[in-house]
Amino acid sequence: MKNLFPILALGLGLVTGYAAEASARDPVITQHPPPRVPAVNVEPFLGAGCVRSDDTLDCSASPTIQQFGCLGNTLQIVESLGGLAPRVAIAQCNADARRGSPEGIVDLGCMLPQKRRYLLSTGGGRFELIDTAADFIDRFSPVTSQAEALGFAVALTTANPEYTIDINDGRDFLVDHIETTNVRRTRGGYRVRLFDMELCGCGQHPTSAVDYFVPNSGRVRVADREEVYRFSGFVCID
Repeated sequence: MKNLFPILALGLGLVTGYAAEASARDPVITQHPPPRVPAVNVEPFLGAGCVRSDDTLDCSASPTIQQFGCLGNTLQIVESLGGLAPRVAIAQCNADARRGSPEGIVDLGCMLPQKRRYLLSTGGGRFELIDTAADFIDRFSPVTSQAEALGFAVALTTANPEYTIDINDGRDFLVDHIETTNVRRTRGGYRVRLFDMELCGCGQHPTSAVDYFVPNSGRVRVADREEVYRFSGFVCID
């Protein structure tokens, strides 16, 4: 869980120093409609004894799920993964990186370092752990649709979709035009726009708009990256 603490006194002088870099006017926001992505199937997790609450699954009463070592016996439901093929019930199962040396697809967390992993239902009440990018790509490639491309970009990076941007919510904008998350067909694959915030520590934590190229092979790479906004004041994220 990320905790945000505004530090007004500390940030006062430094915010003044940054002000000249911010855009002098409100940016133009191009709001793209969210890609059409099927709902993620979580029924096998419920059948194994997990309890859903919004976008999480509490599996503390499920011996079947507990054996996989998901942090806090909690799974995250990631709606962007609903378009993966073949279709499968899937949930995020992070590992506590302080315990042993767990494998992981990407590194997460600050004071509580974590490894992102995914738990898949293989049918008959059985589940499989995917804990490396290579295994994920092997399981779900090739990428042949916009929904799949979105799922790959979200699963294999630290960036997230952002479908609406409010210009009046305590952010300094650094550019004059921002496009929200969208997926475009390009030669050899897809171009996926996501947003990635610089986390951990105290500061204004700039967020970058990142365009990922998702080829049919599923090996995601950065095509373009630009800082687009940051917090107006100083914030500490642990």
